[in-house]
Amino acid sequence: MSRSLISSEVGCFCQLGHSVGAMPQFPIEKNERWTMSVTKLVENKRAIETAAEYAPIVTIYADASCIRNGAIDSSAGCGVVMIDHNRLEVKLVSKYLGQITNQQAEIVACTYALEQLRRYCRIEIVSDSKYVIDTMMGRNHMRANRSFWSRLVKACYGHHVSWRWIKGHSGVQFQEVADRLARAAVRIRCDVSAGDMEQLGGLLYNGSDQLDIREFEMKLEMILSQYESSHRSFVPAANFDAIGTLPSAFSA
Repeated sequence: MSRSLISSEVGCFCQLGHSVGAMPQFPIEKNERWTMSVTKLVENKRAIETAAEYAPIVTIYADASCIRNGAIDSSAGCGVVMIDHNRLEVKLVSKYLGQITNQQAEIVACTYALEQLRRYCRIEIVSDSKYVIDTMMGRNHMRANRSFWSRLVKACYGHHVSWRWIKGHSGVQFQEVADRLARAAVRIRCDVSAGDMEQLGGLLYNGSDQLDIREFEMKLEMILSQYESSHRSFVPAANFDAIGTLPSAFSA
């Protein structure tokens, strides 16, 4: 794919992102409380006539980690928090990426998250990587890492996507969770299992509309210690109290 074609596609996605309209409230500012509006959910359910017309509203927090960045023995990983606001559902990813650069890992974090979606969604991607956000907003050219950019652009097909930059380690708790998941993958040099991710996701939404990051960190440390000692995952997985009548963004 030529550079001009990729840049043109990115511009189109930027316009689509800006046309999405109002997104649900979630914590962007430091210490802002995060809530899920059940009232709005009920109103949305009445407006849905068929499953084919339904478009989940999803927020993705993506982050990456890399040690020895740029060296031949570099080691990178990515972490993702995905929130389906309509179903009050959380999906986590902690993926080991191997010997790629930090910038490449930041791109892959967004790409992999988008590739987990199984239906058309309205998405806001939140990242602390200006490199990713500025490029996908059309402010940078794709001079390097073109194969990575091409895959990210293709992953956007079929969705309304908007992009938001936040400062790293600024108190946005879901972004902090993504950071810890990225570091976890680098630490154990493998993916954290889906079962462990589901269990950890259950701690992030505990039924009280509040994010319990301290308990999350403690459980994550226990899981990583088990990986380091035996490479066995923690079971069983958590059981979400999701609203089952709405199709999930994360399954067909």
